[in-house]
This record gives sequence, C-alpha cells and structure tokens, in this order.
Amino acid sequence: MAQTIWGDAWVLKSCILPYGLLYDVGHDLWARREDNGVVRLGLTDVGQTAGGKLQVVSFPRSAERIGTEVPAGKTVALLESAKWLGPIQLPVSGHLLEVNQTLLEHPLWVNLETYGRGWIAAFRPPAQLPWLSGEAARDAYAERLRRTFRSVAGVNDDFWCVHCNDWDDL
Repeated sequence: MAQTIWGDAWVLKSCILPYGLLYDVGHDLWARREDNGVVRLGLTDVGQTAGGKLQVVSFPRSAERIGTEVPAGKTVALLESAKWLGPIQLPVSGHLLEVNQTLLEHPLWVNLETYGRGWIAAFRPPAQLPWLSGEAARDAYAERLRRTFRSVAGVNDDFWCVHCNDWDDL
C-alpha cells in the first residue's frame, strides 16, 4: 500500500493521520491531550470516510453529564449519515467537560475538519489513554487498511475521501 507523508501527518489510502495524536484504531477515534490535561476526542479521517457524509450529530443526555464523572463506554454523541449511525463513546472514565455544540448545526465539520472544528467531546481522564501513537498507530492503520473495505457508499477495496469531493454546503 502506498504511504505518503503530508505536512505533519501520514496519508494512508487518502486518509490523513496527523502526528502527535493518540489513536483508537478499532473505533476510529483520535485524542489530543492539551497542556491543561483536557483531552479532545474526535472521529479519525478513516472513520468519517467509512461513515460517509454526516447529516446529524446529536448529544443524547450529554448536556446533563457536563462536569460529572462519566464511565468508560458511555455514549457522548451519535453521528448519523444516510445509511450509518455511529455512537461515540468515552474510551476511559473521566469528567465530561464539553461537547461540540456547533456540530448540531454543522455536522459536516466532522467530515471536512476532522482534526479541527470537527472534534466531538472534551473530557479529563484520570490517567493516560491506552491508545497508540506515532509509528505504532501508523502501522496499525496501515495493516487495517490493507484489508478489504466496504463503505456505506459501496466502495470496495479502496477508500473514498470526502476531502476530495465538492461538499461546500457548510
């Protein structure tokens, strides 16, 4: 599989994986630890590509959980495309600090600004996340992307990237 380096990121099958993030490859999530210990959580480029063009982002019961300890595995957001519904769950327990309310009006930010304005939740975990980073994350994604992939759009064996399309209805 061809692999290129783009800026401060790897590009695998047209999906961007920035350096410096932690990755949960099995759930297609990224995490960025900020200087104050807060962790921002989002869907990776691989995940948003697989899910397709997002139409709805919702935060069921998340508003009432802000500032409270939320157990690992609790859903903090639901992402919905035409043919896919994906829960975003906290990987470890932590204090839920914020959900990205702007996604209610702009769900495509998850597709188009995956690692920026498309973040989903912020929380403070009590410990390090048990996720991959650096070369280990890149290698795990490279292995995963070698396998046959079928997106909700029906594309076989290769990823179709929303970044390469004309979605300008933000």
